[in-house]
Amino acid sequence: MAKKEMLDSIRSRWLIIFAIVFAVLALIIAGLGMSGLGLGGYEGFNRVTAGLLNLVLYLLPLISLVMGASSIAGEREGGSLHVLLTQPIHKSEIILGKFLGLSLSLITALLIGFGGAGLIMALRSGLMNVKDYLVFVLLSVILVLVFLSLAILISVLSSKRSQALGLGIFVWFVLILVYDFMAIGVASLSNANVVVPLLLLLLLLNPADMVRVLVILQLGGEATFGPTLAALTRTVSHGAGQGLLFGILLVWIIVPLVLAYLFFKRKQDY
Repeated sequence: MAKKEMLDSIRSRWLIIFAIVFAVLALIIAGLGMSGLGLGGYEGFNRVTAGLLNLVLYLLPLISLVMGASSIAGEREGGSLHVLLTQPIHKSEIILGKFLGLSLSLITALLIGFGGAGLIMALRSGLMNVKDYLVFVLLSVILVLVFLSLAILISVLSSKRSQALGLGIFVWFVLILVYDFMAIGVASLSNANVVVPLLLLLLLLNPADMVRVLVILQLGGEATFGPTLAALTRTVSHGAGQGLLFGILLVWIIVPLVLAYLFFKRKQDY
């Protein structure tokens, strides 16, 4: 199933467009950050990584939701899912196979773009920041897995490809665009005893924000959060706090897949 899904993804225009756009934008960001602005070393690395972070947070969730949401719903609408289920294959294998196949396809496209950007940074600043860069790439991969898991759940719950795509784009709009305005509103409250727990709750409920915080902490940019969020920064900046964020991200990957299997197992209208 994973091999079939990966081959189907490679032939998809969405993956090809994503791979080209991501690689080109990553190279432009790395080129401008390390050469055009005359920066090198740690300062240049931080500037490039911050630019790549914005690209990752907007583009990766969108392409993961679009490709994942149309996987099962598209086959159901086209009738191929019914044929697939007549074969001696368990429904859990279909869910995991599609998840693994799509994951491998998206991660391969992602690594191509990161490889080019990393090469430019290595030529300018050497290998002094290679560990931080690898952690950033790992967090980007985790972000893909989280939103792909959500997309599989959306695809199982949707009867048509158009419905699945609409729900996927809606989830992206809420978590990536609208959610930050909610966080800004909470941060503007004057009572610190209320602000910090609410912001921590909002943080744990949005995987994209967790990835953003982990990357910023990895780069040593705690000051980015501002004085209002100093307490929140202290909460998540130590080892236990970062471990909690990684653990919650793992939950974000597993739980939607389990729910997708349970709903898929109960559905009979194929």
